[in-house]
Order: sequence, then C-alpha cells, then structure tokens
Amino acid sequence: MSYDFAIVGGTFNSYTFQTANLIVYEVKFKPTPYLFGESSSFAPHVYEFSIIVANNPTAANPAFDDRTSHTIAAIFTSFFNRSDELIIIYICDSSDGRQLTRKRKFNSWFYSFVDEDFVKYDDILRDVNGEKYPVALILKEQNPYKAQIISEFIALIGGYNVGK
Repeated sequence: MSYDFAIVGGTFNSYTFQTANLIVYEVKFKPTPYLFGESSSFAPHVYEFSIIVANNPTAANPAFDDRTSHTIAAIFTSFFNRSDELIIIYICDSSDGRQLTRKRKFNSWFYSFVDEDFVKYDDILRDVNGEKYPVALILKEQNPYKAQIISEFIALIGGYNVGK
C-alpha cells in the first residue's frame, strides 16, 4: 500500500508525499531536452528523475519504509501514464559518496515495483578523478524511438567517459 501523494506540477513536474514518520519526500521529473540535443525528435520527452527528502524532522537517515517504495512506484507510473514517449534519466546522487548504495537500492526498487512495460539501461559516468556515477535510462518498451534512444545514450556516455 502506498501513501497518498499530491501532484504539485510546476516546472519540475513535482509530486510530494509524507510518511508515517512525518518525513516529506519530493519526487521530481525535471525537463532535460538538451541531453540528446534540443533538435532531436525526442528532446521534449526527456526528464531527469530525482527523489529528495524535503523535510525530515527526525534528523536521522530515513529508515526503510515499504510504503515509501510503493509510493515512489505509483508516482513513477503516474508520470509515465502521460505518454509512451517519455524518457527518464536517473543519476545517483554522489554528494556523500553513497552513489553505489543508491544504485543498488534503486535497482531493487525498480525490479520489484515496475512492470515489464519498461526498459532500463544502466551505465557509469566517470570523472577525471576516476569517481563513478551510476546513471540509468528508463523508457517504455513501446517507445517508438527506443532503439535510437538507447543507441544515442550509449554514445553519449561513451563520449563523456573517453580518456577518463
């Protein structure tokens, strides 16, 4: 069972919900048309997905809450119901060095809650210091640009990682 969530909308297509522990999450889908080039046919459908703790009155890291996972899955599905052409990019936050842990958690959530209508392609961005940043491309199986999107994503990541 999921928590009730509110569709806030706005520039970042935001959704919010509050847990039983009074932790408020904001889930955003930020338009990212420039990722593949603004002239690409699918540029208007590219979004960066993020999950943010907007308010945490406990000051501790949020404990696992199964309802949070269900809620994020429901929000994800709600957003994708808008169009089969939507493309989501998820880059694991690295501000605290826990990006690989976030990747494992996201993958566990994704494969537990998201149905087979979706395709996910994982890769790693590297910076000049060798730091790794997990990134995922998510789209619907029936996206009419699927092959082109995946091909361009692989080329984009490959080009970024050259020489690193």
